[in-house]
Amino acid sequence: MDIVSAITKVLAVGLLFGAGLPALFAVGMRLEAAGHGDLGKPANPVLRIIGYLMFALTAAVIVVGILWICRQTLNYYFDLRIFPDFAYKS
Repeated sequence: MDIVSAITKVLAVGLLFGAGLPALFAVGMRLEAAGHGDLGKPANPVLRIIGYLMFALTAAVIVVGILWICRQTLNYYFDLRIFPDFAYKS
């Protein structure tokens, strides 16, 4: 049963990052575009700000993911520990 559990976890994370981040970015694009106002609708700065926050969240998740992948290398070469101690091999 451990194999099924591991496969389920990998599938869930893959769906979250593989489809969730692009969907979050697309929602941000849509909100930012709607915030400009089009076809006679007035501009809505709140929608633009929410769209930019979606972009920032997407970028932050990507940066944290890259740092997570590189955490051992950063620790080995630069003695830099960004994440809590349990994330590193002893």
